[in-house]
Amino acid sequence: MKFLFFILIWTINVTLFAQNGFKKTNNFVRVYDLNGKKISKGKILSISETSIQLIREVDSFVIATENIGSIKTKRSEGNNIITGAATGAFAMVILSLATYEEPPSSPYGPIFGPGANAIAGAIIGIPVGAAVGGITIFFKNSKTYKINGDTIKLKEFKEMMLK
Repeated sequence: MKFLFFILIWTINVTLFAQNGFKKTNNFVRVYDLNGKKISKGKILSISETSIQLIREVDSFVIATENIGSIKTKRSEGNNIITGAATGAFAMVILSLATYEEPPSSPYGPIFGPGANAIAGAIIGIPVGAAVGGITIFFKNSKTYKINGDTIKLKEFKEMMLK
């Protein structure tokens, strides 16, 4: 039964992406209007001569070429910092819980338990992870493509994405 379900999902997926004539990419892009304001973000689903179609979660967006000022590849720098902070906090919480040892008994009971140890790990992990995420910004290599409503520049962008 699992095999049949897998075949069904695979067939639907292949059919959907074969129809649009564009190689499916995992490139996350941010699209800005002619004034530099972000109007949409997501993964490229298709690029035609007159528009670009992005998908984000379950919604898809079609943006006409004349509305596109620029397209930036990859996610913003803040995403690196937040992801690094969350990863650092999670790793330090797990590490602090894994290395927790019961303190010797005291007449007043335990002073610090595993919860306090986990909180201390998160307090240490958040800034360390954010710093590592900040360092990775220098290796991100995101690019900005100026479209300015020009269909020729959008076609050049499409060719760059297909490489």
